[in-house]
Amino acid sequence: MSCWKICNTIDTQLSELILMKPSKSRTDTCTQGVLMERIKQFFRTLDEFLANYAKLFGVGIVKSAPRNILFLSVYGLIYLCAIFANHTLGFIALWFGYIGVLAIGRAWAQNEGLRTKISKKIEDYDPDGLPDLRLTAALAASQMVFIVPMILEHSHSIFDLYNAPENTTWKTWGLFGLDLLFRSFLDWSEVYNIHISNVKLSTRGGRHLVMFILLSIDYMIIQTIIRIIGINRTIVEGVAVARKDPEMAFRLGRRATYKLSSIAKNESNDNELRMKTIEALGMIGDPRASPTLVEILANEKLHTSATASLVMIGHFDSLIKGIKHENPLIRRGCVAALGRLDDSIANKILSEAIQDSDPGVRQFAHQAIGRNAHPTDIPLLQRGLKDPNADVRHTALKQFSNFSSEDAMKVVLSAVEDDTQKIRRLAVEILARYPYPEVVPPLAKAMQDPDSEVAAAAKRTIDHLESLVKGGAIN
Repeated sequence: MSCWKICNTIDTQLSELILMKPSKSRTDTCTQGVLMERIKQFFRTLDEFLANYAKLFGVGIVKSAPRNILFLSVYGLIYLCAIFANHTLGFIALWFGYIGVLAIGRAWAQNEGLRTKISKKIEDYDPDGLPDLRLTAALAASQMVFIVPMILEHSHSIFDLYNAPENTTWKTWGLFGLDLLFRSFLDWSEVYNIHISNVKLSTRGGRHLVMFILLSIDYMIIQTIIRIIGINRTIVEGVAVARKDPEMAFRLGRRATYKLSSIAKNESNDNELRMKTIEALGMIGDPRASPTLVEILANEKLHTSATASLVMIGHFDSLIKGIKHENPLIRRGCVAALGRLDDSIANKILSEAIQDSDPGVRQFAHQAIGRNAHPTDIPLLQRGLKDPNADVRHTALKQFSNFSSEDAMKVVLSAVEDDTQKIRRLAVEILARYPYPEVVPPLAKAMQDPDSEVAAAAKRTIDHLESLVKGGAIN
């Protein structure tokens, strides 16, 4: 095609657009595109409206208990209005609740969509900062059992839509509502020609209402099935990559705790996978994982990882129970975890742990107590210096490196004459922290210690204190 023809074709097309006289095929294509976009925009707007409408029933509340209390309170008011108010007001209230059921379903769908994006790192948000609407959606769906019969009864009272026996009771309309619900489950009642109510469809308006209710129920059933499948698939995918990327499991939030705990405690899995899963549980921080992690402390290869995750979770009840476990390795891990939690409850439990039958537990307990260096902990550590196990005495004495008071100094001085060489040496080294005249005589005596390392350590401490005096750091 020549340049002139190309230019002429372009000019013709531009002229058609300017004069709004496009070809028929272009018109059809543009019309279909605009129509589809308008339809999509309509459903997006409707979806957003329903999601905002659902907030009236508490779906924006993160905590489950207050959210469901508000939900039940709202529907309680709706039912009271339907029972005791006039039929018109009750009819309006029931439709308010019916739309609420649909709205909560859409809010749940949006919530799960966002959670899926979070798990796939498309969105960066804490999944546990979102409300978990699964229970709320189930409660909303269950309201159909009550709302549908009430709507049918009120609509008949106002508009006379159905062929119903005289003096019908709540039981009659309840059975009619069940008839409609049964038709939504593969329509089995229609197949066997089973009808449990005496109410018949008679008017066009009544048929339209029943059809709308049936479509709504079908929609909720389909949406629920899709959501459940989607949730399970997302969790399975996130857990599956825990070995390579624990953060993917973390992005699932607390709802992944059960599956991750199952993997972590399954001894048939290799230790690398279990370790990554334990790490993910710690990142999630769900207390429900604590009992599993406490049991995993019995595994020496996973002990450190499980302890770290227990610290991140910080669930005291599980740790306190673990301290009373028959396995000393589990008790050690729980004591170590408690020691990293700055809490008065932890210190009280640790004061009992220093009397444990296992020397390792007593060591961890003294180490945990001395970490905070609180003056009230000195008597507990002093008891450790009288422990029959030398390693426990050494660990208890080592904690005095965190203290500088005169009371602490007096306790350290008592360890200078310990039977164990490593304890005497550590004692004279720690005394370098205490520039008091009382430390000089014991240090001078320690310089004559039969162990050369203790004597050398005492000499270094005295030299250090003398340098402080000469430098004017102390008087």
